Amino acid sequence: MAAVASGEHRAQAILVRRLAPRVRRLTALLACSEADADDAAQLALLEILRSAQSFEAPGNLARWGDRIAARTVFQLRRRERLHQTLLARWLSPGMLPWGSPAETLGRESVGLEKLFTRLSQDRREALVLRYALGYSPEEIAKLTGAPLGTVKDRLVAARRQLLTMLEKDALKSERGVNT
Repeated sequence: MAAVASGEHRAQAILVRRLAPRVRRLTALLACSEADADDAAQLALLEILRSAQSFEAPGNLARWGDRIAARTVFQLRRRERLHQTLLARWLSPGMLPWGSPAETLGRESVGLEKLFTRLSQDRREALVLRYALGYSPEEIAKLTGAPLGTVKDRLVAARRQLLTMLEKDALKSERGVNT
């Protein structure tokens, strides 16, 4: 395990060959689908390689790998439930991504999709990753390659721009209704 922890490729390959069938069987038992089990098994094996230095020599290697695999499946399931909740809220009619009700103007509802097209690509990307998919600003920074401060600025600016557009649309609608 010291060789695995130090990054020796041969030792890592041996460890993966030894644990992969067991990890895959466990993820198949715990995951909701074959695809999820495959994803979880791959992620678990990567985590096992990353965590090699934490393995304690008198411990049972298979059980240690089992704990990591199970934890990986549970994290993926929690994340999937969170994404489903966020997407349900995101796609709910009359709701803005951050959970506030959108004002409806007369018989027409505010078309968020139309408003989103008026945002810059960077702002739209940050907003969707944050509020629709539940990524943290730190994760968004890693995904997009933008500095964390820039991601936070994009989120604030996108929300501000959306609110301004909603207010302008509301004013236009009121003027149209009153005349």
